[in-house]
Amino acid sequence: MYALLTAIMMAAAIALPYHASSKSLTPAAIQDTLILKLKNEARLLVVVKDVKDLKNLKNQSIDSIMVLLEKYADQIEAAGKKGDEVTVTFDKSEAKTSEDVNITITQNGPGGTEVTITEKKRIRITDKVGIDIDHDEEKNSTKVKVNVGAADSVEIRKKDEERYKNRNPKNEFDFQIDLGVSNWMNKEELPGTTQSVQLKPLGSRYLSLNSKWHYRVGGEASPLRLITGFTFDFHNYMFDDNMMIQKNEDRVIFVPTSPINLDKSKLATSSITVPLELGFDFKNRKGKTNFKIGGGGFVGYMLNSHSKVKYSQDGEKFKNKVKDDFYLNDFQYGVSGFVGIRSLEFFVKYNLNELFEEGKGPQANAIAAGLRILKF
Repeated sequence: MYALLTAIMMAAAIALPYHASSKSLTPAAIQDTLILKLKNEARLLVVVKDVKDLKNLKNQSIDSIMVLLEKYADQIEAAGKKGDEVTVTFDKSEAKTSEDVNITITQNGPGGTEVTITEKKRIRITDKVGIDIDHDEEKNSTKVKVNVGAADSVEIRKKDEERYKNRNPKNEFDFQIDLGVSNWMNKEELPGTTQSVQLKPLGSRYLSLNSKWHYRVGGEASPLRLITGFTFDFHNYMFDDNMMIQKNEDRVIFVPTSPINLDKSKLATSSITVPLELGFDFKNRKGKTNFKIGGGGFVGYMLNSHSKVKYSQDGEKFKNKVKDDFYLNDFQYGVSGFVGIRSLEFFVKYNLNELFEEGKGPQANAIAAGLRILKF
């Protein structure tokens, strides 16, 4: 059997890109031929231009042809047992890649010419995994075989490496929208006051618009990322119990508005921050995230702040908006973290700096948590 395969490979290496004819085994303008007699009276015809081409057989690369012929050895040997002549044609003239090969096995016998196999194509998925597709027009059937093994082409390895680079690039840009809730942590009232400030947990909203760059740290398969960029953060602290914030000469105070019932009373702030985080982004073979986790810190600056009060009285609606700094700390810094599964991602941000200047308001640290709802 090994001798049979070897002879066929020699024939294929020389015969490219000639095509077999169903009427004659001798193409035009042939100067030298070699007939190989094998077991069971089977014969193989090797067609060459001259003796020089015949001697150059040893220089032909037949690794990929070996893979193709293994599947057809049984059909060729079966044809040889009947004493029929068998012609094997390999056609790469219309191949788009080095792995596309068309094969025709023609069996010439007393009953005429019969085409046993009409087409075979190999599709390379990675450097070690390929798919063989066999199509028999006569039986109108298609067979698919997955092959796992070493690559037979340097070109395939290069293509796979390039595809992997695209799936796990050295740097990526993301535009993200974070939506969550805001609150105050480590809250202590201002000494000398009896005011108790409460926030509405679900009414205090947080929004962030993030432009971030993700830089891969390490080799092409590394999941480690260095993340930085800039974000615009918007906190809305919604006060409960009909309280409103006011600024006097030396501090902020929280004034009850009873008997007026407030529809809304809030302190809104906006700031710009620069994050610096380390994260792990584990991707699948298509370049999509399976799991990610990371954390780090941020620094920022308060851009704007204002209070807003809405209420109804005697059937009329009133709205009062006051822009002021409310003795808020301009410089911002803190820690952040995130965790995600596929397209679902959660975040948390905690300000290490106190929200108000020392002695100017209640001691409190801002915190925000929620869902990263949109990514580009």
